[in-house]
Amino acid sequence: MRGLSGDFSTMPLKDLVVHLGNRRVTGTLRLERGDVRKQFALSEGHVTSASSNQAREFFGQFLINMGHLTEDQLEKAFATQAETRIFLGKILVMTGLVPESTVRNTLSHKFREMLLDAFPWQDGDFAFEAVDDAPDIEGLDIRVDLLDVHREGEFRETAWEAIRAVFPLGGVRLTVDERKLPERKPGGVDERIVQHIKEGLSIDGIAMAMHATDFFLYQRLYALYRLDAVKVSDEPPETAPMRASGPVVVMEDEDAPPDGVIGSESSSDEVLQAAQMFLDAGNLRDGEALARRAHEMSPSPASSALLKSAEAKLLTLLRKELMEPGRVPGLLVTPAQLKTTPLSAPERYLLSRVDGRRDVAAIVHVSPLQELEALKFFQGFVDAGLLQLAPR
Repeated sequence: MRGLSGDFSTMPLKDLVVHLGNRRVTGTLRLERGDVRKQFALSEGHVTSASSNQAREFFGQFLINMGHLTEDQLEKAFATQAETRIFLGKILVMTGLVPESTVRNTLSHKFREMLLDAFPWQDGDFAFEAVDDAPDIEGLDIRVDLLDVHREGEFRETAWEAIRAVFPLGGVRLTVDERKLPERKPGGVDERIVQHIKEGLSIDGIAMAMHATDFFLYQRLYALYRLDAVKVSDEPPETAPMRASGPVVVMEDEDAPPDGVIGSESSSDEVLQAAQMFLDAGNLRDGEALARRAHEMSPSPASSALLKSAEAKLLTLLRKELMEPGRVPGLLVTPAQLKTTPLSAPERYLLSRVDGRRDVAAIVHVSPLQELEALKFFQGFVDAGLLQLAPR
């Protein structure tokens, strides 16, 4: 088999994985849905490396999620990596922070989770390119059998049905009965979950704080629910974000829609043209927001290209405004005021990392959010008067 491409509406990923696994293929598998992109190197039906543009699927995030590393330790390891250009896993082993066996197990877990996370995708595209010989593996030789991943995916379909019947929304908050909890080790997964429940975080908030993938957290919550130790709270679900991820753009034309937002009643072509107009005028924030809106309304090669261009330009701008030189954020409101401010889980997570010591770059680098997404939130905090930025 030389190659294979298509979309998930005609060939679900679980079918593609078993197809490739049975044929013991060697090559590169690429998955894309919206702005999410993943790539897997395959050798004789095994995953040998994997990369993603989603921050929560980075290797360091899995180490934090599984309790092997703290954010501060990851920040220092990144600094060493920037100086030496050595693989992160090797740095962690060399410095004694993480044993090699743990690095191996975590990489194997990462490969599995990155594929399994995409199993429910009903839209998006895939492309497999075959090669005769697998390239040399850089770093540790880790191999995950595609057929094992497929079997795990079948199990998870059933598990998710039971989990969603109990926890239908990530915005819900929880209660805990510690008398019914199993024995917990200090710093363990259950201990961290209980602490975050006591802090009043929603499930989404707990996932952010723990840098956890969805199934990792939900399957543990479900196990605690079965023990009658964790239940959904009667509190209302977490509110919508303080501000949208993209700015609201008001049309000055008298024929503007009643709510004044481009895209609410306009066609995708009109929104795309408006996005280009804003970008050409140097209004990158509104242009990126409109390009994203147009791509969501009607994805096309043109909308995808414009969105990627807008994102790159906006990222450069926000890096300059928020990171250069090192800018240290400081809160302009009290913790009590912050607690009553309607915030999304990502916003609450980022603000919880503001300690007057770490600069914006350090906070963003170790967060489970994409860099552009995190920087847009920081810009929103500054615009809303929640933060001020001071030179280091």
